[in-house]
Amino acid sequence: MKERIEFLRSELNKYSYNYYVLDNPIISDYEYDKLYKELEELEKQNPQLITPDSPTQRVGGISSGFEEVKHKYRVYSLDNTYNYEELRKWYEKITKEFGNNVELVCELKIDGLAIALAYKNGVFVQGATRGNGITGEEITQNLKTIKAIPLRLFENVDVEVRGEIYMPKTSFEKLNEENILKGEKPFANPRNAAAGSLRQLDSAITAKRDLSMFTYTPIIEKASFKPLTHWDGIQYVKKLGFKINPNIRLVQNIDGAIDFCKEWELKRQELNYATDGVVIKVNNLAYQNELGYTSRAPKWATAFKFPPEEISTKLLDIEIGIGKTGAVTPVAVLEPVNLAGSIVSRASLHNFDEIKRLDVRIGDRVFIKKAAEIIPKVVKVCESANHNELPIYKVQKNCPACGEPFKEIEGEVNLYCLNPNCPDVLKAKLEYWVSKEAMDIDSVGPSVISKLYDLGLVKAPIDFYRLTISDFLKLDLVKEKSATNMFNAIQESKNKPLSRFITALSIRHVGKETAELLTNEFSSIEELKKASYEDFAKIDGIGDKIAKNIYEFFHNEINIKTINEFKELGFSFEQKSLKISDELAGKTFVLTGTLNSMTRDEAGDIIKSKGGKTSSSVSKKTSFIIAGENPGSKLDKGKDLGVIILTEDDFLKMTGLRS
Repeated sequence: MKERIEFLRSELNKYSYNYYVLDNPIISDYEYDKLYKELEELEKQNPQLITPDSPTQRVGGISSGFEEVKHKYRVYSLDNTYNYEELRKWYEKITKEFGNNVELVCELKIDGLAIALAYKNGVFVQGATRGNGITGEEITQNLKTIKAIPLRLFENVDVEVRGEIYMPKTSFEKLNEENILKGEKPFANPRNAAAGSLRQLDSAITAKRDLSMFTYTPIIEKASFKPLTHWDGIQYVKKLGFKINPNIRLVQNIDGAIDFCKEWELKRQELNYATDGVVIKVNNLAYQNELGYTSRAPKWATAFKFPPEEISTKLLDIEIGIGKTGAVTPVAVLEPVNLAGSIVSRASLHNFDEIKRLDVRIGDRVFIKKAAEIIPKVVKVCESANHNELPIYKVQKNCPACGEPFKEIEGEVNLYCLNPNCPDVLKAKLEYWVSKEAMDIDSVGPSVISKLYDLGLVKAPIDFYRLTISDFLKLDLVKEKSATNMFNAIQESKNKPLSRFITALSIRHVGKETAELLTNEFSSIEELKKASYEDFAKIDGIGDKIAKNIYEFFHNEINIKTINEFKELGFSFEQKSLKISDELAGKTFVLTGTLNSMTRDEAGDIIKSKGGKTSSSVSKKTSFIIAGENPGSKLDKGKDLGVIILTEDDFLKMTGLRS
């Protein structure tokens, strides 16, 4: 019995690999189903013989939710390039380090959902979403339903791979047809459909969605083979049983990479999956380790984004949007159209001068495209016989939300609604306050804010911190658990760094970066209130206009009163700073290899904040080398010169980050 179960399990896994990975079925569906049912019956009779890698275990039960898990290895984003000149500049930086003709690997950038899969002794044990790169959601059971993901590898190795889950275009179209027939809302694009399918609490629903995966990065922990190049690593994971994209190419230099990009910019529409660019990676893994990472992306890879598509549609109307500073933005209301994989029905017209420049008229057919493939915008009017017969657009004089006349501000193109009590301005400020860029209160979204505002519970950001759980329960469909989560998230935001609070205040022209520049110079609200205009203007990166805005904001009686009220509600307004260390002051550090607890750039920031310096090269002046995992030639050179070598743990203890 046991032997028969093991035989069936092995055969069915082999047949699935041929069908879903190689796209080369070797038995009929009828024969597969017959063997599957036999295995299912035998396991039912002998439940003690069921193993995690059995084909019958792909679909599990219903989950109560997804747990957050910490990635063993950080999942980085990619920096983007948008033209061939930028691509060549990226390559030039690499050749300065390693000489001409550094080999590159080109892979299509799949427009899907990034995931990390972990295998122990060849068995799939955990799968998680990318999340913020450090933590993600565990969705192992849902990933098991995807036939392109092997439950057992062809070798008993310990390996973690990165991949992209996607939904084929044909499957996407079929799913939307079914949703429309059932009266449900269709998905906007294949990526959204894939993401929604992976986050189903019932894995049986995920199993029906026909998802697939391409594998693109292996991290080999325990195996007989240790690749020296990315290309060899990809071929190895293919040998293990993973599905890799067949459209991958090893090229000798940047010219070969550009040829690949040009080729697929034209051919991408022929594919049965969405791709919005090409990922280009340095092939040599030792070079990758030497180049390292920025705080968010590897320096040894970049994504070349294809130029956005343009498509024409009818302009039905022009509406007015009011932002958090009162800036007026005309918005084009469009006949819905599919653009670069999503349904677009609204697009930016930027300002009234742009409407005049383009001579946009309601009723025109217009071309739209996505700026950086994200924000739809109107780029020009289609030539037509009836354009001149349409009425010229008249600039709206008054705010549609409060009726106040729009005002001009010297030196700015936008018109503004300067009524501080305008409902649209107030709502925009509330939405910005909770946004990721500001206080990052992710459980309170625009619809919740709109309901709170309409009930008179929230008119200004400070009102969030006066809400009770009972207030949230007044909202339609909000239960006690959701109300408690929203209340707790708001209260916890009181502990955010001062830079986030300054960002959230919506000071004109002061965003996240400017707020961080301010808190590098001023560690408290009190210091900001005491600072002069000249103190702000002399900060590198803050010009006269922004300095004037900051000075006026922190010397406005109403703003000061509001800030004092925040303080009474429990805000500390202190920016935590690290103390100068005698051990680091004046010392020069070189970092090599990968650190587990932070990026090399983050480690460099800590060194600088404590009075030390960093260098990219080892010399007699080097005080310490911090050696992470897979260190490069810098470590060998440091040993030859007698430089003190620190492990990551040594460094953390030296900086006081670990006792």
